[in-house]
Amino acid sequence: MFKRSAFISLPRLLLAGALCASAPAFAALSFDLSVATKYKVASHGDNPPPDEVKQYKVLLGERYLSVSSAGETMIYDLANRRRYQIDLASGSYVDYSLFDGVGFRMQELKNRASMNKALIMANVEPPSFDPVFDEHNLSITSAPRKLSESTEAGATVLAVDGNPLAHIPAGGTRVNAGDAALFERMMRYRFGGHPLVLARLASEKRVPAGFVMHHKQVGHSQTRTYTVSALRQSAPASYDLKPYKPRAAAANELDQLLDKAQANAAPPTAATRQAFETGIAQAFADKRAFDAMLGMSELAFVSGDPMKMPTPEQKVLLNADPQVRAFAAAIRSKGKAEMEAALATLQELRKLNTHKQHMLALFEANWRAKLGDVRGALPLYASVLRANPALAGAYKDMGDALFKSYDMARAWRSWDAGRRMAPGLEQFKAVNQYEQLLLREHPEFF
Repeated sequence: MFKRSAFISLPRLLLAGALCASAPAFAALSFDLSVATKYKVASHGDNPPPDEVKQYKVLLGERYLSVSSAGETMIYDLANRRRYQIDLASGSYVDYSLFDGVGFRMQELKNRASMNKALIMANVEPPSFDPVFDEHNLSITSAPRKLSESTEAGATVLAVDGNPLAHIPAGGTRVNAGDAALFERMMRYRFGGHPLVLARLASEKRVPAGFVMHHKQVGHSQTRTYTVSALRQSAPASYDLKPYKPRAAAANELDQLLDKAQANAAPPTAATRQAFETGIAQAFADKRAFDAMLGMSELAFVSGDPMKMPTPEQKVLLNADPQVRAFAAAIRSKGKAEMEAALATLQELRKLNTHKQHMLALFEANWRAKLGDVRGALPLYASVLRANPALAGAYKDMGDALFKSYDMARAWRSWDAGRRMAPGLEQFKAVNQYEQLLLREHPEFF
């Protein structure tokens, strides 16, 4: 499911010399931030967005960041690797993983590099542009780069591989290394900036009163002027979610399911396990071998425990059942032609009178996703989770499908829900390993 991508570890840039007066050891910072963005159409672009100015309130706590705008507050919990998006009008929030942003940036950077390569090879419009700007927008790198500096009207101009990206005047407020790193991380998460530029800024151990970043997107360029004011040592040591409540009225059906899972996800109780065992035993007693087999699969996906081996008597029933044989052949299929035939088989099996329709829908959704039909798979996953909201394996599979469609925020919400229900489920090892990869290759986000 996941492919390892190349990563270039960035050395921290160290500068000698004093910049301002001695720096107080701030435990936390708060300040106002104005971001004025001017757009300029590219030679191959058309109708860029109108220029805009946005105002933010920023808090940099010891282990959290908070950035508030007119209608929203985003809290980045660095200790627990969570992100809380608070809608100020409704007083509600959504809990996300910090991993989703980094995962998206890695995949998006690879996607843009592939598209850029294809454009160059095809020699078609719009022309490709330097990948440094993709790295600047996403705050991650894909190759070794060279940072160069020059001076212009008393300000430092930072360029990466010859592309001017930042214009940083002298002055500002001296801070300690920890607070400088938090300022860098806030920029990385909320606004972007090339890792070499952000590392150079953090090495100065100051919060500048103002600076400019230059970005390029498809069709236009941007000049962002950042102005910092009212900087003070007054941020709370921790954030407080008590004035807000978890979101409960999402319009999107997947969000509704994920919000409910966020509130209710928990490992199965002993009574739940016993109910499954009783149902499986009754299905075998009634000679409903196919229902029994699907029940065994469902119990494994709910509990995270390996599927129990059937007794010799149960094996006889399973081997003799034509629906079980058709199902087993379908899920062993390989290659596009076999998988398309397997999908047709699963659809036929769903028409049968079984007590486990939602389990067949889960396997059909998985096959659709494997064949590239994520749009067709997602409604099936939703139907499965409506039938059994405790089906941890379905959250894993739906998360995989969402990941394929670049919906990283929902992918991680789905995986997180499933892991709270069945942390020992074998299928989640790939997600856990991928998160460890992100931690190793992109520690600057965590």
